[in-house]
Amino acid sequence: MDKLLTKEERSKLLVQHKTERDKRIADRIKVILLSGDNWSAEAIAEALFIDDATVRRHFNSYKEEQKIKPNHKGSEPLLTKNESELLSIHLKEECYVKAKDIKAYISKTYNKNLSVPTVTLWLKNNDFTDKKPKLTPKADPELQKQFITYYEQLFNKASIDNTPVLFGDGVYPSQQTRPAFGWIKKGKDKVIEVNSARKCLNILGAINLEDMRFEYQDFKTINGAATIEFFTKLENAYPKATRIDLILDNAGYNKSQEVINFLKSSRIQVHFLPPRSPNLNAIERLWKIMHEHVSNNRVYLKFQDFKKAIFEFFDSSMPLMFDTLVSRITNNFRITQSAK
Repeated sequence: MDKLLTKEERSKLLVQHKTERDKRIADRIKVILLSGDNWSAEAIAEALFIDDATVRRHFNSYKEEQKIKPNHKGSEPLLTKNESELLSIHLKEECYVKAKDIKAYISKTYNKNLSVPTVTLWLKNNDFTDKKPKLTPKADPELQKQFITYYEQLFNKASIDNTPVLFGDGVYPSQQTRPAFGWIKKGKDKVIEVNSARKCLNILGAINLEDMRFEYQDFKTINGAATIEFFTKLENAYPKATRIDLILDNAGYNKSQEVINFLKSSRIQVHFLPPRSPNLNAIERLWKIMHEHVSNNRVYLKFQDFKKAIFEFFDSSMPLMFDTLVSRITNNFRITQSAK
């Protein structure tokens, strides 16, 4: 932008700005002063949270007419009430990463060229905030409702028959450093050594919510043969049970032909969760507790130390934290809504 202020004019405007109570006039003075300091229209717009067109209009009004005061009371909003309502609806359906993309949408849709700071201010004034969206599996809420009803009937029948109902799953805890939220002194950073080791365990587990009894086994790899071996372990763990109801996800090894053949003569009856529904598998909550106690914000330089810590949690720590397990590992399931 062209330089237009003499030394005397700049001094006069500075004095006026200090005493000016009308924010509209004060903003116009800022535009003139900053343009006199060779600021670009874009930089001024960003600093004052106004759009480029307004900056140029104020600049030209002063350059051509030496005018600072607006010649009307008030001004129309940058977006009309209807435009703001429609934009809000649009932004609830579409998630833009950058404010400049919203600026482009406004320009295309409403033919209004707003600056990025102006768009950002509009977003804040209309209760939008910059944050990550929540990830959700593409689940079917209706199927989840049906499963919960099915589970309640299954659980009631098992109570009458005095047979166990177990939630089973595979988990693959890794030696790699796992950062997690924690209480850290304000203004300080907590530094944790990075361990890029990628070795992991392959564990099959099953938990009984009635008494928090937990059975698990570590395998070199989890496949159909490992699944059958673990199922046999469960049968041995409940020798007097006429039936063992086992709730599982749809992992391929759970549905392999060799597993299907094994189940034909087994006391285990498998009940599959709806697709993409880890929220209905209670054992997932145990894995979370395990990571809190063993993995989160901890460094294991040797894989054997990491493996030992995992097994000690299952074998020694879990029996001592019954109240915690009962309160956190429940069948109070939440239905996951699909992303819209």
